Amino acid sequence: MLWVTRQKPHVDRCASAWLIKRFIDKDATFQFVTKEQKILKGAIGFTLPKAEIKPIEGVKTTFDVLIEKYNVKDPIVLWIKDLIRDYEFNEENPEKMRLKETIGICYVLKGLEKTSQTDAETVAKALIVMDAFYATLKDLTHVKPLART
Repeated sequence: MLWVTRQKPHVDRCASAWLIKRFIDKDATFQFVTKEQKILKGAIGFTLPKAEIKPIEGVKTTFDVLIEKYNVKDPIVLWIKDLIRDYEFNEENPEKMRLKETIGICYVLKGLEKTSQTDAETVAKALIVMDAFYATLKDLTHVKPLART
C-alpha cells in the first residue's frame, strides 16, 4: 500500500513510518507531499490536514492513532508510544518530559532529517534506528520505565 505524509518527517512521522512498516503493512511504500497537496486516490494519508490518520493536538500523536486504528498490542510498541507522546507533548519544554528514554531516541529521530538528502532516506534511517531501539527495549522488558501512561 502507498502511505502519504508531509515532507521533512521528524519524530512522530518517523516513528509512525516504522510502526506502519513493521507492524501494519510490511510492504508499505511512502510518498512525501506538501500540506496542500491531495492524497492520491487509494493511498493512505497520515499527518496531513485531510487525512483520517492524524494527531489530535495535545491528546494523541499520529503514532497513537495508528496503534488504535490497527489494534497493535505489542508491549514494546506501547512503551515506544509513551515515549513519542512524551516528546511530542513536551517538545517546547524538555524539562517536562517524564520518561528517561524520551529525549535520547527522539533527538536522534529529529536529527535524521538534518543528516539525510531526501525524505525517503530519513525514513530508511528511522527504520534502522527504531529497529535497534525496539531490540534494546525488548531486552530490557524486565526493567520498568520511570512512568507509563
